[in-house]
Amino acid sequence: MSWSRAAAAEAVAHAIGVACGETVTVFAKPPQTLNPPAIVVGRPVEVRYSDFALAVDDAELPVVCVGAADGDDTVDQLVALVRSSFPDPTLGGAVASCTTSLERNWRNVNIAGIDLLQAEVVLAIRM
Repeated sequence: MSWSRAAAAEAVAHAIGVACGETVTVFAKPPQTLNPPAIVVGRPVEVRYSDFALAVDDAELPVVCVGAADGDDTVDQLVALVRSSFPDPTLGGAVASCTTSLERNWRNVNIAGIDLLQAEVVLAIRM
């Protein structure tokens, strides 16, 4: 199995969507605009090819948790939700393993004129 962002992102978004139900919008790729609360599967930070074994790639994939600019508690809840979204670390066989490795980059941003707060949960994916 080799790295495929599309396959990994779709499986990650599906797992998070199941955990969230209909309370939060989950995007498998970054949209041009969004309304909070939302969870966005980002683009890989780093992909290491054949790092563990031949044709077994390791990737760091950020998942961005987005809330209102003053929504610290909401973003914190979204981070916890993402962390608990992977009871099956293979994501139904889409990846060899998926685990949450760290939380980072709490910051305020402006997207399409809307002030937001976001934080990232980085997933360690072996594929």
